[in-house]
Amino acid sequence: MRHQCRLVTRVIGEQIFAATLDLGERLPPPLARARMVCIPVLISIARDMIDREMRGLGRGRGPSINAVATSLDVPFETARRNLHRMAELGWVEIDEGITLANPMPVPLAEWCVDVGHRFRAIADQVAELGAIDAGALGDHRCDNSTILAGLDLFLIMAGMSKHFGLRFAELLLIHFVCTASVVHLNDEPAGSAPFATAETVPDESERMFIPINELAQTFGVARSTIYRIVGDQALTGMLERRGNGVRGATSFLGSPSYIEALQLVSGRTATLFARIERHRCGMGCAALDHTLRRPRPWRPISSLLSHADIG
Repeated sequence: MRHQCRLVTRVIGEQIFAATLDLGERLPPPLARARMVCIPVLISIARDMIDREMRGLGRGRGPSINAVATSLDVPFETARRNLHRMAELGWVEIDEGITLANPMPVPLAEWCVDVGHRFRAIADQVAELGAIDAGALGDHRCDNSTILAGLDLFLIMAGMSKHFGLRFAELLLIHFVCTASVVHLNDEPAGSAPFATAETVPDESERMFIPINELAQTFGVARSTIYRIVGDQALTGMLERRGNGVRGATSFLGSPSYIEALQLVSGRTATLFARIERHRCGMGCAALDHTLRRPRPWRPISSLLSHADIG
């Protein structure tokens, strides 16, 4: 998969971006206005909660407000204000640290299940393009293990912010632009082009400019924020702007740091596939079904039956 890292990361990016935007749409309006803070917090603590649940561990204390502010590179007051707003609306609980509300909010539980479906879609599409063997996951694989792997993909992509010295919002925008601006993944036959070297950067004719207005609408943030990020990254050579459009700069797409980042994402995705193949269900999976409001057919719980159709 590392030899086809552009292809694999393009597929991953499309699903990750779509899921990120979908979670933003599921948030109540007060949180949707601060989605660039709320989304990474929810994904991170949901991932930790699901991991601990599957391993049969108790609820963790979660990160502190200061740790959240440091991780997102935002002012402490910004993190504190938005986290308390999330707590008031019943999405998180604040004690010694930040944890998910118990039970998990229905919109978030539904979204987590959808993430598992998206991870399967990633595996299917990457297989169609020839980067992995067909049926690598298989229908018999545990849904909960694919949910955890899907959430891990978010953290892997977000972890690249340190690789480039960017904030979460900046990294998300740059990844989205670099991914969405490429018109074609590769030429015929599918999966034949080795997108792992500077010489195989898609030609300029295959990379379109994305209108900044569309980016602002897609991300649900002010145009001034998009203009600021685009302007800053154009100066660093990551993005190329023409009028009101923007795309990834040729020099950045072919740079060693960008290619190394793509190879990192691709390699870790292969590790996630292998982890799912090794997974065997236990009591943790049954407990997680209840947390996600998805009781197994042979273990129904009356209070959750109204949510049995989720997933």
